[in-house]
Amino acid sequence: MERGGSTIRFLGRKGMSPLIATVLLMAFAVALGGMIMNWSSSPGTGGECDSIQIRVGKMCAQDDKILLSMRNTPESVGLVGVNLQITQNGFKSVAYIKDSALAPGQPLEVTVPAAVDATSTVDILGMIGSTANPVTCSRPIATAEPIKPCE
Repeated sequence: MERGGSTIRFLGRKGMSPLIATVLLMAFAVALGGMIMNWSSSPGTGGECDSIQIRVGKMCAQDDKILLSMRNTPESVGLVGVNLQITQNGFKSVAYIKDSALAPGQPLEVTVPAAVDATSTVDILGMIGSTANPVTCSRPIATAEPIKPCE
C-alpha cells in the first residue's frame, strides 16, 4: 500500500473481522440496555401499581378466617389477583387468594383461612401483569393494623 510516495507496511498485524465486530457491538448494546432497564425500575413499584384504586368494604377476623369484601373502582387498572400479607409477632406470611382477578368496577367477597390475633396486621397486595407472569405490587392497597374482629 502506497501513500504519498512512501510505503506503509503492516508487520503481521491482522484486524478484526467486520462480522465479529458487529456481533460484539450488538451483544454489548443488549447487555447495556438490559442493565439500564433493570437499574431503572423494580417490579411492583410505580407504573400500574400506582393506578390501583380499591374500596374495601369489610376486612375483619372471625374465628380462624379473615372476611374480606372490596370493589375495584372503574378508574382503576385491572388486577390479575390479590394477596394478603399477614404480619404476626414479627413474622410475615402471604395468603394467595385463588380466582381473585378484578376487572375495573368488579367486586370481590372472599373468606381466607388464617389464624390471626389482636396484634396481627393484614395488608392487601394487588397483582398486575398477566396470569402467566403476575407481578405483586410492593405497596399495599389497604392495611388493617391491627385487624379488628368481625361484629
